[in-house]
Amino acid sequence: MARAAGYPRTVLSELTVGWLILAAGLLTFAGGVGLRSHVGRKPDERVGRILRRFRESTVGGLLYGPIASDARDPEELDQTILMPSIVLGCGLLLTAIFLIGYDILT
Repeated sequence: MARAAGYPRTVLSELTVGWLILAAGLLTFAGGVGLRSHVGRKPDERVGRILRRFRESTVGGLLYGPIASDARDPEELDQTILMPSIVLGCGLLLTAIFLIGYDILT
């Protein structure tokens, strides 16, 4: 396969990709916790209103199920913001640990 003229060939190692994915996982987790705490403290600000409208929409109902009481209820906020960010962050962290550990073992 011929390389395109003018573009240097850059390859990232597994270790570099592992550290980048680890940083992305930590940022995802921290962003989810930060957003959840911000919306929980100030539910009537812009982000809280947007989240409430999304949660009460048809798409939000399909993704998260029916609303028990209020979309700004702490349990609903945990289900809408915190749980997905924890799951995504943990998936990224496990992938990063695998890549970093694999590179260290080989």
